[in-house]
This record gives sequence, C-alpha cells and structure tokens, in this order.
Amino acid sequence: MKLKHFVAFSAPALLLMLGLLMIPLITTLVWSFQNVPVGQPGVFNGLANYAEIFSSPRFGAATQFTIGFTIVVTLAKIICGYGIALMLNRIKRGRMIILGLLMASYVVPTVIGALNFSWLFNDIFGGVVNQGLALIGLNINWLTEVGPARVLIGLHALWHETPFVIMVLLAGLATLPEEPLEAAQLDGANWWQRQRYVVVPLLGPLFSFVLLISIMDSLKVFDSIRIITPAATSLGTESLMAFVYQVALGESYRLGIASAVNVLTIILTVVLLIPFLRMTWKEARSA
Repeated sequence: MKLKHFVAFSAPALLLMLGLLMIPLITTLVWSFQNVPVGQPGVFNGLANYAEIFSSPRFGAATQFTIGFTIVVTLAKIICGYGIALMLNRIKRGRMIILGLLMASYVVPTVIGALNFSWLFNDIFGGVVNQGLALIGLNINWLTEVGPARVLIGLHALWHETPFVIMVLLAGLATLPEEPLEAAQLDGANWWQRQRYVVVPLLGPLFSFVLLISIMDSLKVFDSIRIITPAATSLGTESLMAFVYQVALGESYRLGIASAVNVLTIILTVVLLIPFLRMTWKEARSA
C-alpha cells in the first residue's frame, strides 16, 4: 500500500482519536497544574493540587478501596468465569441458550443493571435475597453497613462482567487442539494437572486479555457505586472515579483537583497493567 493511500485511510481514525482522546488528555494534564474555577480560565498553581491530594485521607481511602476492589473482583471474575466456561464446554445441547441467558446481565446498561440488582437486597423493594436470608436467621443491612456494602458492589461487578470472561474463555476452550490433552492423559496426568500444565498455558493470551479488560473496568468503576451506595464516602465504597465526580461536580467544583486525580489514576492504571503488557509483548514476539 502506498503512503498516500495509507494516510487517506487512516487519517479519519487518527483525527477522531486526536479529538476524543488526546485533546481531553492534554487538557486534563494542564488543568492538574492549575486552579480552575468553573466557567473561568485556569490559574497556574504548580504542584499545589497534587500536594493537597496526597495529604487528603479521603483520597487515600478511595485509592485503597479502588485497588482492593480491582484485585479481588478481577481474581473472582477469572476464577468464576473459567469454572463456568469449563462446565459449559462439557454441555453439548442447549449451550448457546445458557450462554445467551448469562450474557443478559452483561448487555444490560450498568445503571439499569445496578438499580435492579440493588432491589434484590433492598427491603423497600421486596428484598428477595434478604427474605431468603431471613429464613435461616440472617439479617444483613447491605446498603447501610461498610462491609456488606462493599460486598454488594463486588457482587454486582461479578454479576455484570463475568459473562464476558465466560464468553472469551469458552471460545478458547472450544478451539483447543485435542492432541496435547490426549498426550497428557496417556502420560497419566489427572484433570487438575491437564488444566494446569496444558489448558491454562494454551489459553494464556486469552487470560492476559481478560485480565487487562477486567483491571481497566475495575479501576474506573463508578456507575454501580453511584446507584447502589449513593453515600459512598461514609460507607467506604468511594472509588477514585466517584471521588473525581464529587470533587468536580458534586461538592466543590474544583476541576483542577479532579484533573490531578485523573492523572494519578492514569498512572496507577499503567503501573498495574505493565506486567500484563510485558507478558503480551513477549508472547507476541515469540509467536
């Protein structure tokens, strides 16, 4: 392909990326070093925004929650998704029907899904789960206590996002070659050994892919927190994105502080993704 043809085909996509990604990113970076009153030009204040953020206990709590949420939910999604994918891979009839039912929670918009999900635990709207727990003598205040509220946010993430992991890993299981599995079985490997030494390594690129997507989704969790736990600050379920929203639009309208938190969140995301990006790069080079 000639250079002029390449430029002609790629220019629209590059311009779109420039407008939707690079310009907002540069603006956020500039604002992070400014005091930006709403509707007025920013005034340069150096590292004052970052100094205030790092001295804020609220920012520290939001960071801890976000990182902990990301680690726990990502591991849970991988384990649950792989387990369900293995079971579906054994089913020959009705597999697509079951997968379609599982995907229903993934395609529902997050706000609507979070609202409906919270009703299962809210006595005002019936609280089906609470009614079931009451039968065995348990009374849990999911929406007003710190521990249960955090568990509820994590359960919604699993309910909403695990179907994507199932779909990807099930597609990988369906395309695995039979020869390595048969050879391992002939060598006396049991089921666990075949999974550990044959299946999981063969699905390594897919595991890396779903890990990357899951980490990015978990670090930007916001919608479900706003819907399920509106009082996130007092409940200990405030993520970095919820913190940014409150600072920028909900409480003080301090766009400079919010921009600085966004910059730090981008750095945190890159740091957490580096091991998986390196792994993906090595696999691509060795392929």
